[in-house]
Amino acid sequence: MLTHDELAIVHLVLNTDCNAWDLKATNNSPGVCRFCYRERNRVSTDADTVRRVVDRVRSESEAYRCVFTGGDPVMPYDNHLEVALRHATEVGFETNLHTNGLLLSDRYADLRDHVTVYSLAVDGPSSETADWFRGQGYFERFVSNVEFLASDRRRLAFNTFTTAASVKDLPGLAQLIARVTERTEVEYWLISQYRPIGRASTRKAEIYGFERDDFVRAVEEVRGEVNGVTIYAQPTRLPEDPYPFRVWVLADGTVTADLGSVAAPRNAVLGDLPVTGFEPLVRRAFALREQTPLEGTA
Repeated sequence: MLTHDELAIVHLVLNTDCNAWDLKATNNSPGVCRFCYRERNRVSTDADTVRRVVDRVRSESEAYRCVFTGGDPVMPYDNHLEVALRHATEVGFETNLHTNGLLLSDRYADLRDHVTVYSLAVDGPSSETADWFRGQGYFERFVSNVEFLASDRRRLAFNTFTTAASVKDLPGLAQLIARVTERTEVEYWLISQYRPIGRASTRKAEIYGFERDDFVRAVEEVRGEVNGVTIYAQPTRLPEDPYPFRVWVLADGTVTADLGSVAAPRNAVLGDLPVTGFEPLVRRAFALREQTPLEGTA
């Protein structure tokens, strides 16, 4: 059994694609969500397999939360999201739904009672900034989502990506989030900087890259400005900085994990959960992580 201290959170991936292309880029934008490493969907599964995967994770670990991520898990097709959320809740997991929210209202009625916290992406306090990142009309959709979720007293969280220009708007975004806390609970705010991991490109670095110290300073300036909301900072990592250990379980049973090096082009594939079991695969990841030298430290 994996203890809570060894693994508190598991990421469940129902699909790796995203619906971000539903919106058009603004005139001065480099493109919708160009900072992302979105892939074509590489998960194929069925409802029974999803339930078995969730059951194995539950029976072999003391993890308390299951994060539904992707891609975007709220898609315009049946990716078994409702089944997965319902079953995860039934077996005792808290659930965290990471979404851009573009299609959230379409599936909300069937999701509502099985989501502990809704994590919504927003990259600026106005349409000018937010739409630059995620497309025309995104901020309007975000505001609408916050309105109906707050009115329904759902617990929220926010994810923000930054550039050298937009990081200056964090105080305005902090004010927006502080207003939301007056209406409903906000669990956390995750603020990220571009991370040149193994899939990085020069073009992305030119658009989104800026000094780590500037990012850290900007985040520190808004701590305490959001009514007690926990702020997590995710700055650019140097080659010798270890990447946080996280486990992703694809809904077909494939288990992957970060092994520490920012030079890795993608997560390491550990094996097939239904065949090998969850605990042995995660312990294999622990061992591999200890054996894998970080770039610049070998």
